[in-house]
Amino acid sequence: MIPFRDLGLVAPLFAGLTLFATSVQAIGPQQMAQNTPAPTAPLVQGQTPPAPPAPVEQPSTPVEPPRESLTLFTAFDSQRMAQVFQEFSDNQKINVRIESDEADLILGRLLREGATSSADVIMVPTLSRLERATTAGLLQAMPIPELEKAIPAAYRDAQNRWFGIAMSARAVAFWNDRLKPGEVNSLRDLGKASLKGKVCLPPFDRLSNRTFIASLLQGAEAPAIEGMLKAIVSNAAPLPEDLPRTSIDGDDRVLLVAMTKGVCDAALIGSRSLARLADKGDDAIKAALDKVTIVWPQIEGRGTPIDVIGVGTTASSNKKEAVAKLLAYLASDSGQRKMAEALWAYPIKAGVPLSNPVTRWGPVKADPTPFATLQPLLPAAGQLGEQLSVR
Repeated sequence: MIPFRDLGLVAPLFAGLTLFATSVQAIGPQQMAQNTPAPTAPLVQGQTPPAPPAPVEQPSTPVEPPRESLTLFTAFDSQRMAQVFQEFSDNQKINVRIESDEADLILGRLLREGATSSADVIMVPTLSRLERATTAGLLQAMPIPELEKAIPAAYRDAQNRWFGIAMSARAVAFWNDRLKPGEVNSLRDLGKASLKGKVCLPPFDRLSNRTFIASLLQGAEAPAIEGMLKAIVSNAAPLPEDLPRTSIDGDDRVLLVAMTKGVCDAALIGSRSLARLADKGDDAIKAALDKVTIVWPQIEGRGTPIDVIGVGTTASSNKKEAVAKLLAYLASDSGQRKMAEALWAYPIKAGVPLSNPVTRWGPVKADPTPFATLQPLLPAAGQLGEQLSVR
């Protein structure tokens, strides 16, 4: 018997037992069975215990191998160039790093850096600069079947050191309300006495005009060409000092501005300037394009003198396989279309549709004279350009 004095200690014990019994009754037999782990079947003698369940493998994110990278030195806007090479980078998994600068500074940099240059490819305008690059040993030969097939032999180096990838031309433009239809149909017409003081001209001493002059000299008597150009220059209208100018070689926007202000009635304007103005919706001078007529000058029935934008592999590059893929892409239909649009130029590969800004002025029947024939004439063209230059 529990002493009376100890009942105070035992009472809580009985209360706890009562609470446990009440809890078991509330749970019920079924819930107790659910909460009780199933008994493990006894192992038969010699039986191997079951292996624990294998861990569930989580899907891993595939890791892309490091991409190869090429460096392009270009004389053109890096953002517009990036749009051209995005498709190539996505398909070939080769990154193209673009460095943009003036064309002559690019050639000077390559000359200074020599074999240590980071450039793999250069892209510069005009035959004159491509000729300078090859003469200085800045480019290496890269025979690429895709380019040899797509690019006419007339517009690429015979030793495969450079390839033309786009082309431009000079157009005769005249103001519709000031000149009669048929009054200006050719380059020679700009030298008519009736146009005295009414012709706006680019500086003939710039490299952007040297191929143009060499094309005129080819197959003709130099004195006759010199006489025609002097007659044109004698009709030149001085450009007012307050007109906006640019140091960019080949930018002729100022000539169209002069026409809108009545400074001149006709001009010799580059096709890239015309296409650029047609493409830029925010340029105030764009509306003036509706008031001019464009004539592509022909040379003795051969066609219109053209110049090229060319690419070449630097002598310092050791990434020939990747460079070959890049240049092959530029010769493809897609690469030609994107490049022409980005440069406001004409595709050099036959059959590639023209971009909208260029379509406005129609196709150009390019002079097929091989550039190898024009190269020896570049020095004489440069001298004549210096004599004729209009500031």
